[in-house]
Amino acid sequence: MTATTAVRTAPLRPAAQKGESDLARRAGIRGKEFLRKGQASAAREQFLKAARAEPRQQLYWLLLAQCEHKLGQPELAIQHLGRAWQLQQGDAEVCLLLADFLLEAHRHTEALAVLDGLQADVARSGKWYLAKAKAQLARLDFEGTVRSCSGALSLAANDPAMKKQALQGMGHGLMKFGGHAEAAWCYRMLLDDNPLDFGSALCAAHASSWACDWAGLADDFERLRLCIAHVESTRQRPVTGKSPFPLITLTDDPEILKWAASLTYQEHCAGMQPVKQRSSQKVPRPGGKLRIGLMSSDFHVHATSILMAEFLEGIDRGGFELYFYSGGPDDQSDLRARVQRTATCWTETAELSSAQLAARIREDQIGLLLDLKGYTLGSRMDVLAHRPAPIQVAWLGFPGTAGAPSLDYFIGDPVTTPMDAQPHFTECIAQMPHCYQPNDSTRTRPTTVTRQQCGLPEDATFVFASFNMAYKIVPEVFAAWCRILEATPGSVLWLLVQQVPARERLRAAAVQHGLDPDRLVFAPFVSGELHRSRLPLADLCLDTFPCGGHTTASDALWAGVPVLALMGQSFASRVAGSLLHALDLPELACTDIDQYIQSAVALALNPAEFRALAGRLDGARTQSPLFDGRRFARDFERLVLRMVARQDAGLAPAPLAAEPVAV
Repeated sequence: MTATTAVRTAPLRPAAQKGESDLARRAGIRGKEFLRKGQASAAREQFLKAARAEPRQQLYWLLLAQCEHKLGQPELAIQHLGRAWQLQQGDAEVCLLLADFLLEAHRHTEALAVLDGLQADVARSGKWYLAKAKAQLARLDFEGTVRSCSGALSLAANDPAMKKQALQGMGHGLMKFGGHAEAAWCYRMLLDDNPLDFGSALCAAHASSWACDWAGLADDFERLRLCIAHVESTRQRPVTGKSPFPLITLTDDPEILKWAASLTYQEHCAGMQPVKQRSSQKVPRPGGKLRIGLMSSDFHVHATSILMAEFLEGIDRGGFELYFYSGGPDDQSDLRARVQRTATCWTETAELSSAQLAARIREDQIGLLLDLKGYTLGSRMDVLAHRPAPIQVAWLGFPGTAGAPSLDYFIGDPVTTPMDAQPHFTECIAQMPHCYQPNDSTRTRPTTVTRQQCGLPEDATFVFASFNMAYKIVPEVFAAWCRILEATPGSVLWLLVQQVPARERLRAAAVQHGLDPDRLVFAPFVSGELHRSRLPLADLCLDTFPCGGHTTASDALWAGVPVLALMGQSFASRVAGSLLHALDLPELACTDIDQYIQSAVALALNPAEFRALAGRLDGARTQSPLFDGRRFARDFERLVLRMVARQDAGLAPAPLAAEPVAV
């Protein structure tokens, strides 16, 4: 239930209360008459009189909240509901109503406190459990989310809508703490109830991918295919999920990816009126400087911040100011502190509504707003629909088009986003000259640990590795890996797969391919520093497909470990290829799976050729532009100013091909 629905459906108690003053009663009657006529402002004045005369009468505070909501004053509505709640904490309806308002305002911690404050002897409804699950999910309490959704599911026998919300929340919570196979069943049950539930079909396949349950994945992928076909043939609107990201790991078909992203954007904007007309105003420059807004929930120990840190430090403070809109946790890390030091202004946004955040961005006179999330966890795509900045740009957070007319540009490069890919993007492609991905040349290269410490066999002739997440491993690529191992006696494959059931499924798959399962070695998740220290033990990283490594690939290359990529049509399948081209190692970017297999085998069996390649990588690591964050900043500034120049000239956004930059 949304707060809006809750206000409309909240029952009104009888106006007359024992001991109630005549002043309050008369004001209450007049107020309700005004409310029936749709005169919310006049009604508010009367209910305010009544509440002041009888501050312990809960009804007047509830009616005041209703008026404030109608008048577009959610904060005042929350204040009045809070007064009503304090008067009677055994009132389950008021508890839920206040929690819904707080959740809509992104005040998740307060909402959870209100829900938990309901008197212990009052029965918890399914809606109470769902509200608690929503608050817990926002606070990243995934086990709590699953428990609360289980409570809602137990009460949802005759309520299909509640069952749907409970299964969705349970599936999401299970995914976040490793119950991938169980999560897949939640999504399958949703799809059973509604064959048009594209989001559940997609999530089921993604959960099976995480679990390396390829039998389940085959069935889930067929369900997904049938769902898409059904949508196309009936022209009915599908039920979409909150993110099209799982599809990126299943296909490199850019048209399907664009279709899914556009549908998801529409869902993110449901219930609001997106601003369709982009601003024609010139880009503001308060104090003569261009203000760049950066919107993300990843300004902590996260791949986004790891990649961006040196770039942010390199931005010219004489011409630019950086305004951060941070919706994620403060992990008290050195990395977060380093990012914060680059900020001209820092705003915490986790508990700002979308309208409030959009208003803040406008007040800050942001000239160009960078969305660094897309549809990943913590997305605020609906903020972009308010068009708070004259230029709005997608970059780094989501590996593909957002399908969002509110985004003007998508920053890529000549490899990830060649100009002939423009039809697959709703944004205008804007190319960086070398690579879209920034990097940090100050990253450490710790002393290498030993094979024994990492569980690698001392006698392995060659160590292949893939440190991408388990959901990126698809059956076809795993079969190619088995062929590579079979052709290179004594080699092993080092994988980053955390869950024991997924490891066992991979070992069983190796046996089916005629391979000794002991040739698979599983690495645990460790800190970034420890990971970088073990990386040089790998000889060659084998990239995944259709979603390859991004930060994972650049980490390996920084450590001096070559990466063999398999490029397709989608952005996500071309990132490692872009990194390799920037390092002048294009021969490692393969375009078909046979070339991929043959290249891996040739490198493992020809030590001299491999040493020469590793030597070229070692030189390129310091000489190429890829790992120079400050040089990236200069190129980025030039690209931004090209966007600004078009805006100031009254021109619409247009594709911007990379300009050659002198070394």
